[in-house]
Amino acid sequence: MRTGGKIFLVFLIIVISGCSNTRFLTKDQMLYTGREHVRIINKYNIPKTSQVKNYVNSMTDHKVNNSLFGKRVLPPVGLWVHNYMKVSEKKKFGKWIYKTFSTYPILISDVNPDLRSAKIENDLFDRGYFHTRAWAVVDTSMRNPKKARISYYVELSPPNFYNKVVIDTILDNIDSLIIKDDFMKQIIPGDQFNLEKLKTSRIELSRRIQGNGYYYFIPEFIDLKADTTILENRLDLTVSRKKDLPVSVLSKYRINEITINNTQGKDSSSFMRNTSYYDSIRINSSGDILKPYILINSIYFREGDIYSFNANQNTSTRLNNLGVFKSVNITYTRNLADSLSHLLDVEMNLIMADNINLDFEADLATKSSGYFGPLLSVSVAHGNTFKGAERLKLGLTGGFEWQWGASSNTELGNYSYQFGITSGLTLPRIIIPFKKGINSAKLFQRTSINLDLSLLNRTAYYKMFSAKSNLNYQWSNKKNIQHSFSPVYINSVNVLNTTPEFDSVVSENIYIRKSFEEQFIIGSKYDFTYNNTLTVRPNNFFFQAGISTSGNLVDLFAGMGKERSDRPYYFFSNVYSQYLKLTTDFRYYRNGYNKSLVFRLYAGIGAPYGNSAALPYVEQFFSGGAYSIRGFTARYLGPGSFHSADNSGYIDQSGDIKLESNLEFRFDMSKLLKGALFIETGNIWLVNEDVNRPGAKFDINTFYNQLAVGTGFGLRFDFTFFVLRTDIGLPLRTPYKTNGNNWLNSTNKVFSGALFNLAIGYPF
Repeated sequence: MRTGGKIFLVFLIIVISGCSNTRFLTKDQMLYTGREHVRIINKYNIPKTSQVKNYVNSMTDHKVNNSLFGKRVLPPVGLWVHNYMKVSEKKKFGKWIYKTFSTYPILISDVNPDLRSAKIENDLFDRGYFHTRAWAVVDTSMRNPKKARISYYVELSPPNFYNKVVIDTILDNIDSLIIKDDFMKQIIPGDQFNLEKLKTSRIELSRRIQGNGYYYFIPEFIDLKADTTILENRLDLTVSRKKDLPVSVLSKYRINEITINNTQGKDSSSFMRNTSYYDSIRINSSGDILKPYILINSIYFREGDIYSFNANQNTSTRLNNLGVFKSVNITYTRNLADSLSHLLDVEMNLIMADNINLDFEADLATKSSGYFGPLLSVSVAHGNTFKGAERLKLGLTGGFEWQWGASSNTELGNYSYQFGITSGLTLPRIIIPFKKGINSAKLFQRTSINLDLSLLNRTAYYKMFSAKSNLNYQWSNKKNIQHSFSPVYINSVNVLNTTPEFDSVVSENIYIRKSFEEQFIIGSKYDFTYNNTLTVRPNNFFFQAGISTSGNLVDLFAGMGKERSDRPYYFFSNVYSQYLKLTTDFRYYRNGYNKSLVFRLYAGIGAPYGNSAALPYVEQFFSGGAYSIRGFTARYLGPGSFHSADNSGYIDQSGDIKLESNLEFRFDMSKLLKGALFIETGNIWLVNEDVNRPGAKFDINTFYNQLAVGTGFGLRFDFTFFVLRTDIGLPLRTPYKTNGNNWLNSTNKVFSGALFNLAIGYPF
């Protein structure tokens, strides 16, 4: 190293060491530098304490400055920027740097260890550990008394269990409802005391009592009395309603007048011009803005019905699911005209949302094969097309890709382009052809008819035109569960023209040729989805399963009077596809403070039969890339152990079977920046043997030896309205052997195969 370089390095070390981030603290402030340790003192040898340990670890976890995995291992850049950077209002770039990277010092007072200890005692009391003690010790740094770490100690007491659960004396109908309710099945003798579960069960019981007409009944009117003096670590629970409740609470109520006020935008009730009655419901509106039957079919109660909490919730949910309202508000008022009748007047105030919506989306496609380019889409939608909450949408999509760094600028194969038209009509109800007056009681229901046209020109190989149409039904009875069924799904894909290069490839492989030739799909699809990730919880789940089939009904007619040797049969001058395809996608999210662990397992299989020798190309599986195994090139992994060293261009590797598993640890690094570490494995396979691709067929005895393994790290830039994701994928194991081994056993091989992935949004 030159003398000048050494002097600069020494100077830099002196400057950095002199930039103390505690010099700006006041006398009573201390910088929090992390958690020293957490100790559970289990002197009573209490079994099954893992949940307690997880809770205490979560409760005492607090972010520290310049942290990674909760440890202060990174240079305190955020504190340096906050303490030493002076921001000028005139310098926008400087303001952006400060806003993005600066972080306020996290102090011991921010962590508040004493308050956390008190909360641990209180929360563990609520879980049945009545006499638990918790305390914290602040460990001051020997080198800098302005820095400190925190240690937490929890002395766990034996838990308490229910001895008896009894109902108090039966006095009236509400008491009878309590004794008949499922509450007694949820809180049973022998269970450990849990206040949260007790409160939840009480709320559910209260709502079921409300559902029997007791509108003014609330959870606080249910008394829960615990007697802990009977036996050690045992308690008797007595359930009853409060005594001396007013008559209004003990009375059943029925629905009286129902009024709907429907306004457009900024209109108010003073502008109501139209009043009409449908099914004894009065509708006031500021014009002919929504057909009355749409509103009537969304209301789960009528005049004379007993008040029901569930009917109220379902009505609110269904009105919001129509997608045409900006605001939905339902109020109940006691009718005082006859104090003995116990009637409720209902008023619904609905404000319509804007009808016209314009959406513009831009994406950046980057492929590890060197292709790069923008993808754009613009769409316009009318949310109340025929005044029945119908949604009519028309969109244009387009994209252009080119291969940067290509060796020759004269070859047409260096770029490709695509454009298309998308259209669809969605109705907020289930409509079955030739059946009139169907009104489903489902909370969410939708019928849509779609037509998409697209042209893809991969100039070095082929030009392809696709026309896709389907009739689709979506419905849901529960918030987290959704069904989707397309009884008619048509996708006609035609290769308009090809190049000699493309012809030379497919002429040598009948499987690939058949997958491009047999792409007239006419069949049906069904998808089931369970998703509770809309609300972040410690444990979130996503599960999707789908089944699709093609050609079965057509084959009955097309095969009449023909021999099997005449296959493939034709339908409207096209060879139709015949197959069965199954897919499943499971995801588990373990969420913590500023971090989460995500596990994903995907499996799919498609089996061609009858009129097809191969799955159509658009229905096949692919592996690798930014949303799959990121250590391998997109669509060039597999199938099986097959590998072609000169494989390039757009003849992607595809398969009939796919297995893939991903594990990703996500953590916050700053307000804008988030990081991730991941490891992934998987591959694709063929159902049938392909002599041109040896090792591609799935074999239950050998498939695990053909799994690719990749790892890597990434950064996510969270701009609130979208997430820009960058990942570096590293291959660890290939499905094929190199020098007799699948594993890349040298760092040179691993890092030389590193791939950069750029994408919008999270991979899963």
